[in-house]
Amino acid sequence: MIHSCSEERKMMILWSLCLIFALSNSILVVIASPSQHLCLPDQRDALWEFKNEFYVDSDVPDYVKVTEKWRNNTDCCSWDGVSCDPKTGKIVELDLMDSALNGPLRSNSSLFRLQHLQKLNLGFNNFSGILPDSIGNLKYLSRLRCRTCNLHGEIPSSLGNLSYLADLDLAENHFTSEGPNLQLVLPKLRSLISIDLVYNQFKGTLPSNMSSLSKLEYENQFSGPLEIGNLSSPSKLKSLIVGENNFNGPIPGSLSKLGLEYLDLSFSFWNTGRDIVDLSFFSHFISLRDLDLSYVVCS
Repeated sequence: MIHSCSEERKMMILWSLCLIFALSNSILVVIASPSQHLCLPDQRDALWEFKNEFYVDSDVPDYVKVTEKWRNNTDCCSWDGVSCDPKTGKIVELDLMDSALNGPLRSNSSLFRLQHLQKLNLGFNNFSGILPDSIGNLKYLSRLRCRTCNLHGEIPSSLGNLSYLADLDLAENHFTSEGPNLQLVLPKLRSLISIDLVYNQFKGTLPSNMSSLSKLEYENQFSGPLEIGNLSSPSKLKSLIVGENNFNGPIPGSLSKLGLEYLDLSFSFWNTGRDIVDLSFFSHFISLRDLDLSYVVCS
C-alpha cells in the first residue's frame, strides 16, 4: 500500500512537471511571436523591384543608403523607411527622404502596386523626370512629399483623384504650368490642409476654392491680383506664403479677415499706390504673429 502511494505520488509530480514545462513553452512562444503580421509577399516583391529601379550614389555616407540596407526574403515591415499596418501587414507608409536615389520615376514603377500607401515621402532624391500620372492610383494617400526631387513638367491631373490627400509638398522642383492644371486639380483635393509649391516655375493666377487650407506656400512666378479663392472669414488658413511672385494689384484688404498667424509677402512686387508698404494696414490682422515684408517692392 505504501509502495502504491509512493508510485502515485511520483506520477503526480511527473505530470505536474510536464504541465509546468508545457505552460512555460506556451508563454515563451507568445512572448517571442511578433505583434504584427509579416509583410505580404506581393508587397515585399514590389518594394524590392522599386529599389532596383534606381541606382544609389556610391560616394554618399552609408546611413543615407536606406534601400541598400534592405534584404530580400526578410520581413519588409522591418526595413528602414517602411511601416506596415499591424493587422494586415500591408505597407501604409514609405519614407525614403534623402536616400540618394537616382533615376526616373516611371509610370509603370512597382511603387504604384503598393495600393494601400497612406504616406509617401520621396523628398531630396534625384528622379530627374516628370511626376507620372500613376501617382493618382495611390488613392489612400493622405501625405505626398516630393520636395527637391528634380522633377519637371506639369503637375499630373491624376492628383485630383487623391481625395484623402491632406499634405502636399512639391516644393523646390521645376514644375511649370500656366495655371490650368492647378486650377483643375487643387479644387478636387477637398481634404487638403497644407500645400507647399515654393520655388517652382508656375505662372498664371492662383487656384481658387481652397477654403480648407491651413497652410499655403507659393513663391513662384504668379502674376495678376492676389486671389486665394473662396476663403471664408475667418478661414482655416493660418500660414500664407506668397513671396517671390509678381502680383500687379494691391495687397488685398480681405486678408485681414482670415485669422492669419503667419504672412510672408517677401521678394514680391505690389501695386499699392505708394512706394512703401503702409504698415498700419497690418494693424487689422489681430491674429498675426509673424510678418515678412523683406525686399517688397511697391509702386
